[in-house]
Amino acid sequence: MVRGLALLALFLPALAQGYEVGLWGLGGLGGAYLRLQGELALPGGRLGFALAPYGRAPGEVGLALERLVLVGEEGEWALALGRLPLTLGEGRLFPYTWNRPSPAGGEEGVWGGYLTGYGEARLRLGWFLERGPFLEVALPELRAYAFPGGGGLGWSLRAGPGVAYGEARWEAGQGAGLVGVSLPLEEGVLTLEATYPWAWAGAWWGSLEGWRLGLLAGYRDGWFAALEGEWEGWGFGVAWPGLGWRVSFRGDF
Repeated sequence: MVRGLALLALFLPALAQGYEVGLWGLGGLGGAYLRLQGELALPGGRLGFALAPYGRAPGEVGLALERLVLVGEEGEWALALGRLPLTLGEGRLFPYTWNRPSPAGGEEGVWGGYLTGYGEARLRLGWFLERGPFLEVALPELRAYAFPGGGGLGWSLRAGPGVAYGEARWEAGQGAGLVGVSLPLEEGVLTLEATYPWAWAGAWWGSLEGWRLGLLAGYRDGWFAALEGEWEGWGFGVAWPGLGWRVSFRGDF
């Protein structure tokens, strides 16, 4: 498997359609990364990937394979295999996800696969290396999923001009829940969420003088806040506590 990943690392960059290069820092640490991503059309399907060489202080150098998804499609059925991004919860600000933070600043998916059937209800049956079997049934406004030791329910519905949503889940004998609402506000979208165990946050994403901006503040085991922006491919981010920062540029080949 290691040899196969090494070969992929050699040929995937040549197929990249987009890239992101960035610098980040947190306290006395910092790093740089180059993220290459693309999608290759194949007979009956496609191959998508995101690959990111990076360097971090003090002297760490590596290669993050964040996503590698082979998808085959036939009628109302699709089979996905590889390193897959998988977020199960309804939360926008506190998402319940099996993905992990990437050392290059993004997210790494989970190894496995699933078969998806698209009909009046979406049926998804899969298996993941670290979690085992997985089952999900989704209707337009309601979703249920189960895996060994846990499961959950999620819902979303129109609330005037916005969307209200929530979830309830259990894992390892412990319960958790979330409610939220997203509303259009001042050339953007305002999102408010509260969770159990106790946490809450509010965020606004929108446009201002040509900038795409995001503002976030909330409480989860302590207060936190973040500011993100993007303008003509350039992006930045500042987060507190810790005063982490990021500067990046995105483009296409």
